[in-house]
Amino acid sequence: MRNWIVICLVWASCSGESVPKNVLPPEKMQDVMYDVVRVDEMVDFLRMSDSTYHLFSKRSALYDTVFGLHNVTKERFQQSLKYYQGRPDLLKEMMNNLHADITDTSKKSTSAPKELAQ
Repeated sequence: MRNWIVICLVWASCSGESVPKNVLPPEKMQDVMYDVVRVDEMVDFLRMSDSTYHLFSKRSALYDTVFGLHNVTKERFQQSLKYYQGRPDLLKEMMNNLHADITDTSKKSTSAPKELAQ
């Protein structure tokens, strides 16, 4: 009986699914990743229209801007990304949510406002 109680306590303490202190929480990481994806898309689009576009320096500067907006260092983002890559269950959920956010934003931006539809 004592073993059963210990097992239940261990199981209950592990079910919290909290991330380490040095890792961005899933919601914050998802927000940062959303903006990182937007930076990637913008830089790739601009490069297609201008072959002299300095891809690496522009991308790096925009990443720094994103990290500044979210009050996150590049190192903490990379450390968090590495953590989530080691936790595919959390990364999959985060990526599914990110995909849904991007799809929802795309639908909103491609649909005409009600005033124009009339």
